[in-house]
Amino acid sequence: STFGALRFPNDIQVENRRLVTALANSINALGVRTLTETTVESLTIKGHRITGVQTSRGAISCRTVVLAAGTWSSFIRSHPAITPVRGQMICLESKPQLTKHVIFSPRGYLVPRQDGRLLAGSTSENAGFARRVTAGGMASILQNALEISPAVKDLPVIDSWAGLRPRAADGLPVLGPCGEIDGLFYATGHYRNGILLAPLTAELISEAIVAGVASPLLAPFSPDRFSSQPVVSV
Repeated sequence: STFGALRFPNDIQVENRRLVTALANSINALGVRTLTETTVESLTIKGHRITGVQTSRGAISCRTVVLAAGTWSSFIRSHPAITPVRGQMICLESKPQLTKHVIFSPRGYLVPRQDGRLLAGSTSENAGFARRVTAGGMASILQNALEISPAVKDLPVIDSWAGLRPRAADGLPVLGPCGEIDGLFYATGHYRNGILLAPLTAELISEAIVAGVASPLLAPFSPDRFSSQPVVSV
């Protein structure tokens, strides 16, 4: 058999855990107020305009809301529907490093980290909100990893986890202002590309809020592309 490959020497990766820590440190330094261990229960809408949010700690009044709750967006507003897609991952230990580059195949991928971890993934499962690692999921991931590199068979498994990806009906992000409710903006449904699209999403959504005009780049991802439903005002 003949095999081919493409190499992208300028392809880079982001350590997601360190990115979240950096983001938390950044917003603290900027004086942004955050509420932890707080559930947003619903939006408060009067006359087709956002007036606030109801949380587990009480009501918060505001004229602008960005719905960026990922997989849990539909718990706050059911339309458009955002559903969870489970993805399982396995972490191997590779010292010395088996590879310095991310390696993709049609069925899986290997992601080397600088500290010697080697991530193998992933699955795409309609399993609701069950964030569980399963025997079948691990078997599938390891089979695909071994297909990429037989040397994986000698590496110890040191960790595994499962996450939930937020997916809209058409698989595209849901971004931009809601045509039915003034002051409501969406930034969700990124599915498998949340971290990759986060900086651009933040730039475009903040620009739309501050300038009051949405970029044409947001048009294909508008929440208004889905069939409308009546808005209930309170």
